[in-house]
Amino acid sequence: MYFSRRQLVQFVGLFGLASLFSLSASAKRSTAKVIVIGAGIAGLAAAQLLKLRGIDALVLEGRDRIGGRIWTDRSLGVPMDMGASWIHGPQGNPITALATQAKAKIFVTNDDSLEYFNQQGQEVTTAQFAKDEAAYYALLKEIESLVERLPTDITVQEAIQRINPQHLRNLAMQYRLTAYMEFDTGGTIERLSAQYWNSDELFSGDDVLFPNGYDAITNLLTQGLNIKTKHIVNGIEYGDRQVIVKTNQGQFKGDRVIITLPLGVLQSGQVKFNPSLPQELTSTIQKVEMGMINKAVLVFPKPFWNPKTQYFGLETEVKGKYPYFLNALTFSPAPALMTFGFGSYGLAMEQLTDRQITADIERNLRLMFGKDMPNPTKVLVSRWTADPLARGAYCYTSVGVTNKDYERLGQSVLNKLFFAGEHTSAKYRGTVHGAYLSGQRSAQQLLATL
Repeated sequence: MYFSRRQLVQFVGLFGLASLFSLSASAKRSTAKVIVIGAGIAGLAAAQLLKLRGIDALVLEGRDRIGGRIWTDRSLGVPMDMGASWIHGPQGNPITALATQAKAKIFVTNDDSLEYFNQQGQEVTTAQFAKDEAAYYALLKEIESLVERLPTDITVQEAIQRINPQHLRNLAMQYRLTAYMEFDTGGTIERLSAQYWNSDELFSGDDVLFPNGYDAITNLLTQGLNIKTKHIVNGIEYGDRQVIVKTNQGQFKGDRVIITLPLGVLQSGQVKFNPSLPQELTSTIQKVEMGMINKAVLVFPKPFWNPKTQYFGLETEVKGKYPYFLNALTFSPAPALMTFGFGSYGLAMEQLTDRQITADIERNLRLMFGKDMPNPTKVLVSRWTADPLARGAYCYTSVGVTNKDYERLGQSVLNKLFFAGEHTSAKYRGTVHGAYLSGQRSAQQLLATL
């Protein structure tokens, strides 16, 4: 295969939740005071492993809810995951084990359940679709071959320009570059590394959704933890024996701190470190980039699309501008469609109002389904880059970034500060399972210092 990713079906360090909860009660208690910053899945994973080893960590969360970029919204009357949605590759994936423990309902997706339309709104034939798919995968092979001959890395867009710039003007190719590559990585082809964009690893199996919400996982992981919400961290002092964590509701002292703040938050400088973090770490924080994926969900009075088709695709002239739709009716009772802003358009849509976004999406839907479609009754939009507690969707590999940079982001400082989050996982960056495993890794690093 042209992919450099390796298929994995096991992870040696996976802890079963049943044993985690049962053993924590009998574990030898520790006098170490540990603070975990962030109640996303990385922070929860770290705190649970510490609890297993006899440390009741204090978890500080800035939001009024747990989960971080796992955000199940129920304001539309049904659960809608506006952040993480899928278990990517469920076989051997630690999130699958958690889903089983939580008795969470799952829905196996089928990427082949797709109706695909060209820019005129005409459904593309199966033969033409297959031809376009083959052209895309052939292009990926050409990119891989090209970068192997180059002395330095270039962007995916630059690589395509060298191979055949017509690909960038072909809407069928553009659809795949955004709905496949930009969606998968979180980045934009104008910035993605042609050499390392897919240097991470995968679990196998068809992706699955959570019809009742991804928060079943985070709700499970909160059991037995001491979590304080609405505590926004703005400063960390670690020069003395103890670490002082400053928040909008006072300060907290600990012997060690696990920091699971999103990369975008670390980049923003809104959390002040005293002393400053080591220069190599600071440079790497600024070097790795955050992706710009956003979602919009539209609920309609009734479906005007095939209720049994899982996905709808549309070739759009503006790359990343709502080319891909998920049919919620296939896994929920809601007559709703979820669409996405990918790559550079994922950021551009954040500057628009909900009404403007809705109008743009409606234009795409009318191309596919006709002008007589009803107006949506409810709309929900994510704006992850504008969110001060996220500052982006998930990290991606731009030119100049390698797997060593993600590893560096996961290194500790003076055996006092430990870092976790999807951006610290070289193997599984940009994924929930990557964040979860990074939380366990940071807890193990901390425990090794006691």
